[in-house]
Amino acid sequence: MDINFLLYLCYNSHSNSHKRNRSSKIFYDVFQFKCHLKLLINYFVVVCISKKEARYLSLVFLAFGAVLLLSGCTFKDIDKRAFITSIGVDQSEMPDKTYKVMVKVAIPNGDPKTPKSEFLILSANSDSISEGLNLMKSQIDKELVYGHSSTIVIGEKLAKKNIQPLLEFFVRRPDIQMTSYLSVAKPNAYEVLNFKPIQEQVSGGVLKSYFDFSRTESPYIDQICLFDAYRRETEDGVSIVMPIIESNKKELLVDKIALFDKNKLIMELNPNESETYRLLTTGIYNESLKVKNKNTMFVMNLEKGKAKYKLKDQNKNIIVNYTIKVRAVIEEKVDGLEMIREGDITALNKQMEEKINAETSALLNKIKDKDIDPIGFGLRYLSRNSENRNLSFWNKKYSSLAFKIKSEVKIKGTGLIN
Repeated sequence: MDINFLLYLCYNSHSNSHKRNRSSKIFYDVFQFKCHLKLLINYFVVVCISKKEARYLSLVFLAFGAVLLLSGCTFKDIDKRAFITSIGVDQSEMPDKTYKVMVKVAIPNGDPKTPKSEFLILSANSDSISEGLNLMKSQIDKELVYGHSSTIVIGEKLAKKNIQPLLEFFVRRPDIQMTSYLSVAKPNAYEVLNFKPIQEQVSGGVLKSYFDFSRTESPYIDQICLFDAYRRETEDGVSIVMPIIESNKKELLVDKIALFDKNKLIMELNPNESETYRLLTTGIYNESLKVKNKNTMFVMNLEKGKAKYKLKDQNKNIIVNYTIKVRAVIEEKVDGLEMIREGDITALNKQMEEKINAETSALLNKIKDKDIDPIGFGLRYLSRNSENRNLSFWNKKYSSLAFKIKSEVKIKGTGLIN
């Protein structure tokens, strides 16, 4: 039945009996709205389901409306982009400039089966790092992309002056990864970036491999990322530490550690000290240690070594109680053909403990005398001592810090030879 006819009947019936009744008028308006809405819905269903042309047309309009809501973006072809794998900063050789900024640009290889590393070094002298990076845009016909940069190398001369502006710039820049590895370059950053290994699939990959735990577990390398270096620079009670990359044009050597205060390089650790520092912080795995017992030299394989410490207030002084646990195996016997007995193993245990205690104590006191705190004793003390959270109080106490070292060495055996 026609809806208009129903509306007509409803209106006439109400108009004759309740013409002056206001409630009947409201009832009529509501009923009329419901009828028209139902008519519209039925018409839409009939058109969209029964008629294929109308259904397809409605889908086209719907898709067109969805396209209008999408936001567009600019895009550049990959052949118009230059991917940077490493960034280096040196002290400028020009007297009127502050920095010499360098980037290592990877040149793509045509054959992926043939490992070949080709790269280009761009450099610019400037008073700021951002200015240097902008000047490099005129040296290449492509857009410089920093998103793939994984290492930042700082020259030794610049590291001895002030690295605080460098850290703040790289942290502020959004296209620099916060997980980029930082290191100190000797003699300068250019020599390290310009080093070309015999076999490398991606330029700059060898630098990342030195600091990546999945590639190497050297006991001399203490890797640090950009976010951690900035945290150490801004946080009270801890100082910056970086690995040192040394280039002699034939090879790269990473076996030393640089210790900073809040802004400049203070001291360098030799390989033995770097190994001890790693033992005190992150631990070491599969490292060798030479011990001489009587007239025989033994080489021990340290399968695992870890350390932990506690701070204790005693007689108005702070004492650091270090506990070091090492598990080792006799790997080599340099002199003599005598069999290794149980008494020899006991003596080696004691000798190793004495040697570790002496080297650890010497390193900790050496670091303390330089008034730097790369391990973070101050941060531990300030975070756990609710009564004295004053940095000046800790600085006064740090000079009189005392260390107690206790080592526990366990030699599992003599390898496959009994």
